[in-house]
Amino acid sequence: MLFNSYQFLLFFPIVTMVYFLIPKKVRWVWLLVMSYYFYMNWHAEYALLMASSTIVTWVAALAVTHFKEPKTRKIVLAIGIIINVGMLGYFKYTGFFLDLLERGAHLLGLNWQAPRVSILLPVGISFFVFQALGYMIDVYRGTTEPETNIFKYALFVSFFPQLVAGPIERSKNLLRQVSEPHDFDAKRVRDGLLIMMLGFFEKVVVADRACVFADAIFNNWIAASGKQIALATIVFSIQDLGDFGGYSHIAIGAAWVLGIKLMTNFRQPYFAISVKDFWARWHVSLGSWLRDYIYFPLGGGRVSPRRKAFNTMVVYTVSGIWHGAALKYVAWGMLNGVLQIVEGLFPKPKIRYPRLHHIWDVARTDFLIAITMLIFRANSMSAAVGMLKRIVVGWGYQPYATGFTFWQAVVLSITIVILFTFEVLHEKKITVTELTDRLPAIPRGALYLLAVMGIVIFGVWGPGYSAQAFIYFQF
Repeated sequence: MLFNSYQFLLFFPIVTMVYFLIPKKVRWVWLLVMSYYFYMNWHAEYALLMASSTIVTWVAALAVTHFKEPKTRKIVLAIGIIINVGMLGYFKYTGFFLDLLERGAHLLGLNWQAPRVSILLPVGISFFVFQALGYMIDVYRGTTEPETNIFKYALFVSFFPQLVAGPIERSKNLLRQVSEPHDFDAKRVRDGLLIMMLGFFEKVVVADRACVFADAIFNNWIAASGKQIALATIVFSIQDLGDFGGYSHIAIGAAWVLGIKLMTNFRQPYFAISVKDFWARWHVSLGSWLRDYIYFPLGGGRVSPRRKAFNTMVVYTVSGIWHGAALKYVAWGMLNGVLQIVEGLFPKPKIRYPRLHHIWDVARTDFLIAITMLIFRANSMSAAVGMLKRIVVGWGYQPYATGFTFWQAVVLSITIVILFTFEVLHEKKITVTELTDRLPAIPRGALYLLAVMGIVIFGVWGPGYSAQAFIYFQF
């Protein structure tokens, strides 16, 4: 069930209304049932996989607290990790690894063809597996108390707002919240709905309109000019922000309506002053997960420069593999790691003109990130290389007709300006609700109504008003 579907627009109000009407002691049960119903709307069998991950990590977490022998505890933890990573690897990477084996065999001169497999990738598997693994590791470390009620723990893993595309929550934040009842608060509900409205604007108005132009170029780049490819890369960068940032805002807003506070997943990433700063702002929940469960255990930054560089490359290679089973994602992740290592080699210069220096840092960072975004979006690694070459040498190519009309470009440009106005306000720690609360009730209500109408009128709802899937659902 997509957030931007008519089904969700019916599902969410019903879930919310029933949640606040039923007795407090059974509200978490209602959320658990509805979360599994939400997930099973894609494929019912997906729920079995999620339940398996839930059971394994729950049992392993209890076991590591039961056993006192350090070696035994490590063995239990390792078994839990292997089973979950094994499930993730089978469903997401089997075809990828078989393809790599076939390519390796051909390089060795062997005429071996890998068997062709067709494995359905469960929606959001990378997200709920990482969330469950985080809980199990936290219990092993002693930073989180184990949850003895498996159904309450199951709700932590399956909580529907953030189930399929994050944020990847920590047990210290979410586990307690989902099992506690929350009273109805009109202001909180209003604030949550406004956050959701921002998410819908980012997704259906900005991202899905940008998608029309970006897809036209990336799917037929051979016919495109270097200028078109460069512009499509910028447009896709904005599309990706609107798409994933939009999902995160809808998830955060929906949870807040129910009284549950999720972590912030985006913090104005295109205002970053370095690649490292960008990744502290983009997909914050994944970055912090990789930091706490991979980077720090490897030694983090408190090691020799060479070892620190190795640790950084491991983290960003894992990040690339996590994003998808293709060489382009591995290259994308590794390039982000290399850029951060190179940044760290240069000493900080003396700043004579702070404002100009800040603008330069932001522009340089966005340029580098745009290159990585091209690789991320390209249909293959060879296509990415070809597109980069075309940008360098193909500015004289004749542009081809994308079908993206002048008025679509005008609407997209205006909505991008609106989006980055919100980004500027958020960068200055000013929320939309703080601004609208200054208005009298009637003008404020009229503004909300106009915003809803604008999303409905200018949103791109797909052929026959079908919902456009979120980019990160494939991960």
